[in-house]
Amino acid sequence: MAALVCLYILPIAEVSAEPIAAGRTAPTLVLRQADGKAVSLSGYRGKVVLLNFWATWCAPCRVEMPWFEEFSKVYTDRGLVVLGVSLDDDGWKAIQPAVAKLGISYPILLGDAKTMKNYGIGELLPVTFLIDRHGKIRILKVGFGDKMEFEKSIEQLLHEE
Repeated sequence: MAALVCLYILPIAEVSAEPIAAGRTAPTLVLRQADGKAVSLSGYRGKVVLLNFWATWCAPCRVEMPWFEEFSKVYTDRGLVVLGVSLDDDGWKAIQPAVAKLGISYPILLGDAKTMKNYGIGELLPVTFLIDRHGKIRILKVGFGDKMEFEKSIEQLLHEE
């Protein structure tokens, strides 16, 4: 299957050229859900976290999200948490209908320029990080992923202590 890529154009001065590398501790992340509740990545220490940066206008993002919903349902009891970070400029008025249409129940957070800078999110979406139970980024995928590869990586991380 041909790789699908979304472009998200931002001023170069605002973002890093590349997402932060695997092997590093995930940067601080505290963002809000639609109901205003703050969600902190540090609150999920001890869990494996799939952190997906996406936007409603990104076709590959909308393909991957149902996979992540499935992973959330299958692996939550084993310690997986899926978090989606929307980078939509239109905020919740764009996000909520898209999430409802896709049937997504995992937490969706509204990203901001600071988060994008901290994670090195630039022109390409989706960007997905798999973070281990100790808060280390273990897998980084920029652009459209492969469902089987994601699942294999999740299984491996869930088996680690």
